[in-house]
Amino acid sequence: GGTILPTEIEILHKYGITKIYSPDNGRKMGLEGMIEDVIQQCDFPLDNNTEYKTPLTLKKAKDVRKIARQITNAENETNSEFRIQNSELKIPVLGITGTGGAGKSSVTDEIVRRYLHTFQDKTIAVISIDPSKKKTGGALLGDRIRMNAISHPRAYMRSMATRDDNTAISHYAKEAIEICKAATFDCIILETAGVGQSDVSIINYCDVSMYVMTPEYGAASQLEKINMLDYADVICINKFDKAGALDALHDVRKQYKRNHNLWNAKDEELPIIGTVASTFNDTGCNTLFEKLIHTIEKKCNLTFGSSKFTTTTAGKKEAIIPPSRVRYLSEISQTLRDYNTWAIEQSAISTKLYQLQGVMNIIKNDI
Repeated sequence: GGTILPTEIEILHKYGITKIYSPDNGRKMGLEGMIEDVIQQCDFPLDNNTEYKTPLTLKKAKDVRKIARQITNAENETNSEFRIQNSELKIPVLGITGTGGAGKSSVTDEIVRRYLHTFQDKTIAVISIDPSKKKTGGALLGDRIRMNAISHPRAYMRSMATRDDNTAISHYAKEAIEICKAATFDCIILETAGVGQSDVSIINYCDVSMYVMTPEYGAASQLEKINMLDYADVICINKFDKAGALDALHDVRKQYKRNHNLWNAKDEELPIIGTVASTFNDTGCNTLFEKLIHTIEKKCNLTFGSSKFTTTTAGKKEAIIPPSRVRYLSEISQTLRDYNTWAIEQSAISTKLYQLQGVMNIIKNDI
């Protein structure tokens, strides 16, 4: 890390940055004081003007500041003509929902990465929604912390808060989707806040829905309570390297067949994919991406183009480090500690033997 000097702060302020807080500010104002100052400086209404002298483009004629301002105006219920333009274009919306901590943001990041790599001429917008706390009313908006692929000239990402404590989707999600459609993105992803067992509101906002879960859902009877297993077009069992993943896959498949009356369907034909989003070039994520693209093309009557990845079946787990050796670093450190302990013990024994040998030599010489 480094420190921004007072002279550098002054220069950055002249560039247009409103405020940079120095260690002196921290000592005088404290953390809470700096937070209150940020809120005060940002607490002003935005007008409906979206024209900028210097355009900041995303691919072709997509000014991200204009898009961001329009979404903010929608959240503030400020009327805007921009979001209704081109809203009738056939632009697919992929809805991603699931339980909290299932890895929705990591899975979304992997999908965006493969989308941008596969389709070199297409753009994508990601709308991520985080829950608002009932006690404070605040929201972390931390989905982008788990995303690396969104830092791309053909990708746009917007975080939104639910602004309510008992919903998984913002009341202004539809407006945000309309604005992104008006900006003619080729694909839009809507990622909801973590949901429980009963929330299926995502299906009202998207063309294709995906439910992200983990193998750690509890007893098999819990699957009966998950409504999204009835409605999701694709089901992703993330963190598939966890113990019991194959049993979870079997139970989810059985529940899916029961929910959809697909008693004679083959397991491999079901849209249930096991993934490890934290693994580089995970074959499960490759399979998931292809399944999503084919589902979107089929349901929306679109053609994205060909996508070829190294795929695998949902039940096959491939990893650089086998699950049975995930603690290999701990094993190495423990082996080293045991060796050092053994070496110290042997050294102490050798020292005692040397000392005894010396005493015996002295006794012999005295005799």
